[in-house]
Order: sequence, then C-alpha cells, then structure tokens
Amino acid sequence: MTHAQPPSSHEPSRTTEAIVHEHHPYRTYFMVFGALLVLLLVTVLATYLPTREPWSFLIALIIAVIKAVLVILFFMHVKDASRVTWLFCGCSFLWLAIMLVLTFGDYMTRVKVQGATAAAQAEHSPAGQVLTEH
Repeated sequence: MTHAQPPSSHEPSRTTEAIVHEHHPYRTYFMVFGALLVLLLVTVLATYLPTREPWSFLIALIIAVIKAVLVILFFMHVKDASRVTWLFCGCSFLWLAIMLVLTFGDYMTRVKVQGATAAAQAEHSPAGQVLTEH
C-alpha cells in the first residue's frame, strides 16, 4: 500500500506559475512601488486642499483604498490567484464598507454642543431624544 502525497506538494499553485512565467516581475514591482510613492505624495498634498470635513476624509479614504488595492493585487499576488481568493478579498472589502458606513452614519448623526458636558450632549443627540421620550 502506498501513501499518497497531497496534490499541493507536486503541483505548483497558479500564483507561482504566473510569477515564474512573467517576463519582468521586478519591473512590475518597481512600477507599483512608484505608483504607491506618487499616491503617498498625493495624500500629503491633499491635506493642503481647502476642503471641509466630510470631503477631506473621503479624498483620503479613496487614495487609501487605491493604495490598498495595488498592494493586494501585486505584492500579495491576488491578481493571479484563484477565484476563491478573489471572493475572499472582495468580501473583506464589502465588510470594510459596511463597517465604515455604519460607523460614520452614527458619527454624522451626533450633535456637538460647545462647552457642554457629555450628559448634556447626549440629551441633544437624536438617540438621547428617543431614549428620553420612552
């Protein structure tokens, strides 16, 4: 009776094959690295734009998502990975979007009163008004 080896020990992964058959992998890495440096400069320059609070945050978030996608696709080799890997990466971005929408939805509904205590601010918030009505 022979013991069968797991198929992964004999067969290279799709990602490994894609890296081996790529003509200039270092050129691609340096181009992505250059793009990340340019986006870093854009992020720093975006802080000097005369925009108000929700827009400055959205600009920084869009630039950060672009940088994250570049890192995930090229340095983590998701570009050449299987569909299951793409599915998991997509689900993680969907989960991040849900968390950001819920968090900032809560943040935007809060009322800030200058010089008020936390209890006084809670009374003026929409959630505090619902709690005091019942």
